[in-house]
Amino acid sequence: MKIINTDVGAFAVRTAGSGTPVVLLHCSGSSGSHWRHVANTLLADPPAAGPNRCRYHLIMPDLFGHGGSAPWPGGNPMRLADDATIVSSLAGFIGEPVHLVGHSYGGAVALVAALNRPEIIRSLTLIEPAAFFLLRNGQGSDRTFFKEICEVGVHIAEGLAAEDVRPSVEHFVDYWSGAGTWRSLAPLAQDSLLRRAAAISQNFTSTTSETATLQMVARLNTPTLLLHGSRTRPIARRIVERLTQMLPDAALNEIHGAGHMLPLTHPNPVARAIGNHVIGREDAAVRFGERPAA
Repeated sequence: MKIINTDVGAFAVRTAGSGTPVVLLHCSGSSGSHWRHVANTLLADPPAAGPNRCRYHLIMPDLFGHGGSAPWPGGNPMRLADDATIVSSLAGFIGEPVHLVGHSYGGAVALVAALNRPEIIRSLTLIEPAAFFLLRNGQGSDRTFFKEICEVGVHIAEGLAAEDVRPSVEHFVDYWSGAGTWRSLAPLAQDSLLRRAAAISQNFTSTTSETATLQMVARLNTPTLLLHGSRTRPIARRIVERLTQMLPDAALNEIHGAGHMLPLTHPNPVARAIGNHVIGREDAAVRFGERPAA
């Protein structure tokens, strides 16, 4: 694991493989190790041979306050754009645009990174992105969903203030993965989530206060794959629906039987979907003369 220093703080990053750069952003409360099984599948089952086929250089950073990365150092509340600077730093470090993948909170960061710096993103894969802000000014059920998710975030903030975060973090885990999930976790996994409660709370603030709009999303031409589980929460499905409707170049893929944590529970179909999307974009770039054939 490497530590990269930037103007806004230091962050840790794991890498694996070589070839086409693919940056993967984890969900809130996790770390780059979140992608371990997806990465193993991508690297163990490379695409079929051919002149334009690629192998992958997988780059898996720890977002601020997670894993080996430092907490957010700024004096102001952290924004999605602040975590998105990690993507810019990695693209600069690598020296070329990247394929960007994000799950849940990482998906919201990936979306904002693409909105702010589309020139450094070859393609997007958004796995149930926690882009709650897109529902804030919606109609009817959109606002109901937004209120519901804000209450989950408020519960964690109140737990931090009371110095008793266990009940609120348990609620957070069970909200996304079903009742009883928290109790089924190993003690080490519970302890890890409890230590990251402050970062999780910051992430809720970032995803509910972001000012990007669906109209801004509609101007994003980056080829985008949207993934969701067939058994996920309605709010996650709604965000994916809104993005599918608004993004000019979007494809939708449902992972059968999966809930919100599909990179962990269904890594093989998630990896295949990511690989096919990256390969498709790389082949298109070669056909249109954007990149030389391998």
